[in-house]
Amino acid sequence: MDTDSKQETTSNEQPTFISVPLLELSAEKVLPGDIYLCVNHKMVKFRNKEDKLELAVFDRFIFNKVKYVFIEESQRTAFQEWILANEETDQGVVDKIIEEHPDAAEIINTVVDQRRAMLDVFESPRDEKQVQLAIQSSKKLVSEMMKKPFSINNITILQNYSKGAVDHSVNVSVLSVFLGLRMGYSHQLILENLSLGGLFHDLGKALIEGSGEKLLSDDDPQMQQHPKLGAEYMDKGGKIPNEVRMIIAQHHEFVDGTGYPAKIKGLAIYDLAKLVAIANLYDNLISKSELPSIKERAAYALDQLEQNYQGKFDSTKLEKIVKILRYCLL
Repeated sequence: MDTDSKQETTSNEQPTFISVPLLELSAEKVLPGDIYLCVNHKMVKFRNKEDKLELAVFDRFIFNKVKYVFIEESQRTAFQEWILANEETDQGVVDKIIEEHPDAAEIINTVVDQRRAMLDVFESPRDEKQVQLAIQSSKKLVSEMMKKPFSINNITILQNYSKGAVDHSVNVSVLSVFLGLRMGYSHQLILENLSLGGLFHDLGKALIEGSGEKLLSDDDPQMQQHPKLGAEYMDKGGKIPNEVRMIIAQHHEFVDGTGYPAKIKGLAIYDLAKLVAIANLYDNLISKSELPSIKERAAYALDQLEQNYQGKFDSTKLEKIVKILRYCLL
């Protein structure tokens, strides 16, 4: 009787729940505790301890804009240790790649360092949670894309052309994913396409005959073929989504038809290519500025976008991007 009474009391106790950002979890890894969803203001157990959050489920959550799951407060430490261990595992994967490709060690480390450095300028003093989450997620996704074997091969090509091209490409990749997240492009496949399109948008520069001997200016007719050359090269691999190829092919096109290489305009330009085009120019403007601080250079770049590129870029995207980046610079 006493035993039954004790069991009934225990079963009626309600645990305290805390939220965990979805993107802090790792797909396809054994969970250290139960996770819950909030459905109609009630906590519903979704996965048990030692289950896995399958990649397909993770992808569906992102598509449906699920930002948080919930765990019992008593499991906080276990999940914190689990998240930390997964981050260390990610570094272990990088170390393994370097071990398998020793010639690419410098390139891989360069990309990892650049990924960590990019977007530091946007660390808001107010520590706005959603901005920080987008920054963290952007860096993580680009890191994941870098683990793909074809990524190492293509980054090697860029590195042989110019180290600056690698730094710029990683910047554009991380920035494109960050902007995509802040603009509502939450589907995992879209974000991956933005990441890869940004990472390899300038690959064609390394494929221009003689480009390794001297760096051609952006106004050179040969150089203006680099989007086409890069897209064609990616086609040969057969592993790249067509959306990535279109980003690479169209990242210098303007909506008024004055861009290159095809001079297409308006709706003929792929939606994600319009986003990467702005991210690309923004990073170029920052790198060319001689102002003393990174924040001053970033503010200068935004001024240039607003003053000189109205009518060149999609007006809605340009307005949103400038607003997002100005907010992050406050």
